[in-house]
Amino acid sequence: MRNIIASVLVALAFSTSLAAQTDEAVRLLDEGNRLFREGNFEQARIAYEEVTDLGVESGNVYYNLGNAYFRLDRLGKAMLNYQRAFRYFPKDAALTHNMDLVRSRSRDQLSVLPKPIWAKWWNGFVDTVGLRRLFWLGVVGWLAGLALFGRRLHLGAISTAARRLAIVLVVVGGLAGAGAVATSAARSDNVSAVVTADRADVHEEPSSDSRVVIVVHEALVVDVLRNDGD
Repeated sequence: MRNIIASVLVALAFSTSLAAQTDEAVRLLDEGNRLFREGNFEQARIAYEEVTDLGVESGNVYYNLGNAYFRLDRLGKAMLNYQRAFRYFPKDAALTHNMDLVRSRSRDQLSVLPKPIWAKWWNGFVDTVGLRRLFWLGVVGWLAGLALFGRRLHLGAISTAARRLAIVLVVVGGLAGAGAVATSAARSDNVSAVVTADRADVHEEPSSDSRVVIVVHEALVVDVLRNDGD
């Protein structure tokens, strides 16, 4: 009985603490928004940073924080927080516009290998439909195709049109489901990083003694291929 009472008290204390933390986060966010509207971007940045220090992760907070850093002309930190907000709002036009604006002001305009046309089409299609919806559409299509084949086995006959429809449903449904899973895995493995320092030396090897290949500057977004020690 004592253990039950103790557990209830701990749960109540935790919920009370969580509620207080949420109230404080909302207060700081409102304060940051007010300061931003007044043009006090540095104090607004501090207020938004305090929200994230509370452990609150929100696309709106990261977006506002990115705007504050952008107004302070700290492009690296602005891009970093825009990238974080992008995880929550991948289709937000204002966010995409701000990210493009930071890229246009970045000192590094490095060439990148163009993506194959099929990759652009597929990513656009996935972003429009949504990974979760695409997966379940594939599963439903695949099961519907199997059901038609099962009907043939049960009745012993199936029309040519129904057989073709079953084949299409099984093949397309299977490809859609498998494609959604593969795309989700590839995106989860894709890790990017943002240069937040004013400048950074890129070395030929993971050693400060190795030759410097290129110098990059803040706001450059790079793909992390692998880590080697520190």
